[in-house]
Amino acid sequence: MDIQLADQRIFALNETLTLEQLRQRAMDKRSSAVSSGLGGLIQRPKSEEVVLVDSQKRFEPFWHVACTARYVYDRSRKYNVPTSGPEVKEVSLHGENYVVADLGKAGQVFTIMVVERCREESRQELFADAQTSNPIPDAAPLVRGSKVEINDPQLLSAEGAIIVPPETRASFVVRQLLNQMLKPVQADTVHEESLILETTDLYYRPVWAFEFHWKPKDKRGVVEFDAVTGQMRTSQSLLPRLTKMISRDALFDIGADTVGMLIPGGNLAVKIAKVALDAKKQ
Repeated sequence: MDIQLADQRIFALNETLTLEQLRQRAMDKRSSAVSSGLGGLIQRPKSEEVVLVDSQKRFEPFWHVACTARYVYDRSRKYNVPTSGPEVKEVSLHGENYVVADLGKAGQVFTIMVVERCREESRQELFADAQTSNPIPDAAPLVRGSKVEINDPQLLSAEGAIIVPPETRASFVVRQLLNQMLKPVQADTVHEESLILETTDLYYRPVWAFEFHWKPKDKRGVVEFDAVTGQMRTSQSLLPRLTKMISRDALFDIGADTVGMLIPGGNLAVKIAKVALDAKKQ
C-alpha cells in the first residue's frame, strides 16, 4: 500500500466578535450565570445585585483530519446471463458454446466467466475535540473561516490567554478515521492501493469567560462565549492557570509505527515515502 502523510499544521482561529461585544452579551446574561437549578427558578437575582468580578481568555484545541483511499483491482466473477426465451437451449459466444440452464421461476440462463475491472475511491474527514476526542459538529465552517498558522501555541499566550493543552494526540484521531476507511478488498490482482492523509491540523478556537458574583447569596457563576461563533454556555468557575504543555513532536506523533499498527507492512511504505519527502525538501 502506498501511504502519504500530510503536513502537520497548527492554526489559531481569528475572532469575529470583539471583547466589548462579548462583555455586553455576558452582562445581558449575568442573571442566568448565577441562578441555575431549581433555586434559580424560585428566586431570580436583580441585575444590580450581580457584578462582573473577573474575565478570562483561553484557546481550546480541536483536531481536523481528512483522508482519501483509492483501490484499483481485478476480480473474477461468474455472470448468469438470461436468454431471450424458453426455446433457447445453447448459446455461442466468441466461438465458445454455453449450455443453457433452467432455473425455474428465475428463467433460463447461461453462465460465463468475466474479469471485473474495479476502482473504489472514498474520502472522509473528522473533527474531534482535542481534550475529550468527541466529534465537533460545527467545526467544518470554522476551518474554512479566517485563521492564522502558527508554529508554537505558546505565542497565543502573549496577552495572558490560557492555552488549553490537548489530551488527545494526532495518532489517536487518525486511528479513528482509518478504522472507518480501511476495508478488505476481494481481488485477484491489485493494481493500486493508496492511502493519502490529506489533513492533520490542530486548531485553537478563542473563548472568553466572564465570572459574576451574586452578592446577597454569595454565589458565583461563569458565562462563556465562543469568540468566533458567539455561542454561549455556562460553567461554575474560570479555568485555573495551566502549566502543562505538550511538545509539537509529541502532539504530531504520526509515523511509520502508527500506520504499521493498522496496516501490515504499512510502516515500511511510510518510511520509504518519508525518505522521498525529506529528499525533496532538501
